[in-house]
Amino acid sequence: MGTNPPVWRLRVRLLGSFTLEVNGKEVPTSSWKSKKALNLFRYLAARRGEKVPKDVLNELLWPDTELDASTEQNLHTCVYFVRRIIDPSLDRYEKSELLTCSGGLYCFEESPQCWVDTEEFERLYKDGKELQKTAPLEAIEVFKQELALYQGDFLMEEPYLDWATELREYYREIYVDGALRLAQLLADTAHDIPEAVQVCRNALRKDPYREDLHHALIGYLVSAGRYSEAATQYSAYARMMKEEFGLEPSREALALYQKVVQSGKTESMPAQKATAKVRGAYICEREFFESICRLEYRRQERSREPVTFMMVSIYGSKEAGHLYSIANILRRGDAICQWDDEKMGICLWGTDEIGAKIVSHRLKREIEKDGLARTGVSYDVIKAGDSRPVLEILQKAY
Repeated sequence: MGTNPPVWRLRVRLLGSFTLEVNGKEVPTSSWKSKKALNLFRYLAARRGEKVPKDVLNELLWPDTELDASTEQNLHTCVYFVRRIIDPSLDRYEKSELLTCSGGLYCFEESPQCWVDTEEFERLYKDGKELQKTAPLEAIEVFKQELALYQGDFLMEEPYLDWATELREYYREIYVDGALRLAQLLADTAHDIPEAVQVCRNALRKDPYREDLHHALIGYLVSAGRYSEAATQYSAYARMMKEEFGLEPSREALALYQKVVQSGKTESMPAQKATAKVRGAYICEREFFESICRLEYRRQERSREPVTFMMVSIYGSKEAGHLYSIANILRRGDAICQWDDEKMGICLWGTDEIGAKIVSHRLKREIEKDGLARTGVSYDVIKAGDSRPVLEILQKAY
């Protein structure tokens, strides 16, 4: 006979929509006395075991309020509300073993009776990577469990919650990498390309702008001889890159599509599209680059189009020529310069946060493809109405 699943004292889901179960029963949103208390619990649950200073929590919950005795009392009230939710059997003045406070440090304590999906998600991802080389069939099952936990972006119902932004990107990266690893294992070890294709399609529904997912999907379709589907996928990808971000298809995607063209089994797209060449960014000296940045900054005030200032740092590589390799990835309207011995400055016209992230991934793939260098990429996207002086932005970015 099968065993019944454990009834957790607390069960917290943060990937997708937030849910909380206490002793096996879901807590409805209406049970929370205040949105502040709910945000306090979600913040601490995302950092279970971490001791968070009260000043950090005050700033988080009341960012525009001067901190005083009343603010501290408000925090105590929020903590009281949280404790009543997560520990309903607690007496009025009894200390909680789940949400503790000592020396002005608040902590959602680690406990074997509590389950948080982000922790399980990270554990499965780490286990899958460790098993990938030594026990690939086991790794497949572990990665499947990992991906099943990802019901959506971290706290997806709170897209404008500032503190969640970094965690949202972090868990999405883990999800995409897990999907790519699972698809590769399915194709190479289990010889199940149809399921590898489905894994990539499912991942693209979660993150439709990830080029490496598009590359993997097109590649598996080509390997399976499904050339018409590969051409359709490439066409949709190329159109999205052009219409959404003004970017040409990556060189990896063009190489994959060339295989489709050479098969002679599709007419879904003109062959010259597959041989289009990236024209490359304008390479200039640093002083002239700063002038270009000032000009683009002023121009965006009229056009209302965003402009992105980007910095690329390369570590551990003695190879020269990265500047020209990167320039060939960028568009003709972009500008690039050697900022100093280790950094390159890039100005991207008309590129928003998502486009900047796509370019960042392209640059990292190009530089790190031989495993001889590590890359750090940071950027600042300037939108209409930004009143910061351009030199201040450049100093921050670089």
